[in-house]
Amino acid sequence: MDIHKPKPWHSFREFLKEYLIIVVGVLTALGAEQVVENVHWARRVAETRVQLNAELSADAESGLQWLSRAPCLDAQLAALREALAQARPTGVFSAPPQQYAPSLVVFRTDAWLNARSLQVSDHMSPRAVAQYSSVFFFADELRGNITTLHNLAGELEPLARGLDDMTPSEADEFAVRIGRIQELQTRTALAITLLIAGSDKLGATIHPPAAANPPASETACVRDPAAMLATLRHRGRQTEREFFATLGLKFFGGA
Repeated sequence: MDIHKPKPWHSFREFLKEYLIIVVGVLTALGAEQVVENVHWARRVAETRVQLNAELSADAESGLQWLSRAPCLDAQLAALREALAQARPTGVFSAPPQQYAPSLVVFRTDAWLNARSLQVSDHMSPRAVAQYSSVFFFADELRGNITTLHNLAGELEPLARGLDDMTPSEADEFAVRIGRIQELQTRTALAITLLIAGSDKLGATIHPPAAANPPASETACVRDPAAMLATLRHRGRQTEREFFATLGLKFFGGA
């Protein structure tokens, strides 16, 4: 392998020539190294985006699965509130036929956490980073919401059976708990709609889960996930309350 060895120079022109040869060689080596590094990170970013979109696809499917049963959850809570209203003056609580049972679904954020910890996100465009951060924020929130809903459902366990000695204060306390659950269900449904909209913009392929074969008690309230996805994708200029109504959901919260 021939290596350029500087020759003794006898004039400024010879010095300048040797200097330029060395500078050009160094710059060429640095440029080649940068090209290799850019190609490496471009490949890593492309691979990571495939992983991110696959995880978003799974999260969107989990969200649609939850939304398809959400009208049933709303009905279960409404029945509990009505039974509590009747029990407040009489002291007799008659448990509704269906106990409140929120759906247990899984939302993941592992791919985004890996992209951040391995610094792959540092080589993505600022817009892509902002979009993925936003969508995975909703996925992370949904993980906490699902856990909290199950914990709150456990607090309603005494209402799974009839009670003959319920005091007005006890009825009011349970009504407050149910109100918190209804508000959290609204936040959960809203986060799911935003997660799905963001996943669509990022190019994630969303396959709605197969329509459930519900028990007879839920036949009238369970919705088709594919139909809900179509509704989500064709939202007009509606308020949140109006939009929830098109999905068959109750909106608890602001206007």
